[in-house]
Amino acid sequence: MRLCSVELVNFRNYERLQLAFPGGTHILFGENAQGKTNLLEAIYLCTCARSHRTGRDDELVRLGEDFYRASVGFVTDRGLRESVSIEYRRSGGRQGAPARTILYNELEIDRLADMMGLFHAILFAPEDLQIVKNGPSERRRFLDILISRTDRTYFRDLQEFWRVLAHRNRLLKNLRNSPQGEHPLAGDTLPASPYAQLDIWDEALALPAASILEKRLRYTGQLSAYASLSLQHLTSSKESLELHYKGMAGLETDMDRQAIMSLYLERLRRSRQDDLLRGSTSQGPHRDDLLISLEGADARLYASQGQQRSVVLALKIAELTILTEITGERPILLLDDVMSELDESRRARLMEVVQGHQVFITCTDPGQIAADGGAGGCATGWSGPLHYYQVRQGKINPLESPPKA
Repeated sequence: MRLCSVELVNFRNYERLQLAFPGGTHILFGENAQGKTNLLEAIYLCTCARSHRTGRDDELVRLGEDFYRASVGFVTDRGLRESVSIEYRRSGGRQGAPARTILYNELEIDRLADMMGLFHAILFAPEDLQIVKNGPSERRRFLDILISRTDRTYFRDLQEFWRVLAHRNRLLKNLRNSPQGEHPLAGDTLPASPYAQLDIWDEALALPAASILEKRLRYTGQLSAYASLSLQHLTSSKESLELHYKGMAGLETDMDRQAIMSLYLERLRRSRQDDLLRGSTSQGPHRDDLLISLEGADARLYASQGQQRSVVLALKIAELTILTEITGERPILLLDDVMSELDESRRARLMEVVQGHQVFITCTDPGQIAADGGAGGCATGWSGPLHYYQVRQGKINPLESPPKA
């Protein structure tokens, strides 16, 4: 897959930007806070409609404006020319509510799930350290985005799970807050017993949950195998890296969907009294974790900063491998100020991995990137020829030759 063009309107500090890109490696350099990361953020946004820095579209709108638009044009490895656009308006919906529109080849996409898997880019950014350092939600998000980009039914199952979970939690809160013996939700259509209503929501929740868990278990095994090999290649060490999915008691990697569903229904019923006291659901995919172990120890607690950085890089390379194998497309690589954090040997090994992929790199010192890739305008280490762009105050200036030291 190759990114051919980017168009931005009112995105972060870009008022209007139109750029065309050939193949090869693209180096965006400049001082900090000029817009380098913003460009990569916009490109990545078009893969899954989510920024790696914020969950709020409002924060992506240029100061003083009411909307943003981010568009990418690309060619697939099958030779198809395609485009994805995202537009957000602060007052574009019903009764002036915020509204987001997604277009694929200039046709509106009704469901977010249908956007998954259209455009593939993988981002390596300093924020990725949160996968190891932060809580379970970061690791679940990493896993969910990876699976959703290769399996749209997974994303739909996630949406259905969260929808049903909200209903179940609302019922739990109402039951907790209602005087004993009174029905918390008046209405002729409800069962006579409020607890019978919980049984209904348990069944509805278990259906998408079982599908989600089955796929998370399978992908965790793939990630673990690929990430372990990637770490050994990156560091030339024999350190063992393993990933384990930590879910409800009794969950095993070889369980099929029906067995997982039966187990989950049992766990929901066993935890019902605790859930009623809390007013929320304590068991399920929304509570699980992806354990990352280095030499048998929790990498979050015991790995050094350097080891954590290598683990994250190994995870991202594993993500790259899985996406390529399943989709048949070579994702575009977005390296946001990560080269300066790696020593020479790790940079060299990363360059081996990215061969055949279009690469975008942000940095403050383009000379170091050129030195890694080889002298002159043609890279011997990076994938394809090197192209340089100076970024300054929301403007990007393509250079015809490498910048002078």
